[in-house]
Amino acid sequence: MTVKELAEVLNLEIISKGAQFDATVEGCFAGDLLSLAMSGVQSGDVWVTVQTNVNILGIAALTDAACVLVANGMNIPSEVSAKAAEEGICLLRSGKGAYELCCLIGKSL
Repeated sequence: MTVKELAEVLNLEIISKGAQFDATVEGCFAGDLLSLAMSGVQSGDVWVTVQTNVNILGIAALTDAACVLVANGMNIPSEVSAKAAEEGICLLRSGKGAYELCCLIGKSL
């Protein structure tokens, strides 16, 4: 399943499509501690977090995450969404919590 297909199936809000929008989703990682995400997110993972600062984009690029999925409908600052678009990072949002999103992603793969 691609990020695009996952976004459609889970009705996710697309903040920035990025270069990975047509990439295959390989797995899922949930976590808000940035240093843990840096070591835990694998290439092709959907990273589910409530963090919305610009550092999430650097970690997404470093880990080759398929996308960053912001949970709980957290507000994403306009400078973060603009930087995601500029850097080609796929950034999505959902009103659902991290646990529910991970369960849904697992069932979808």
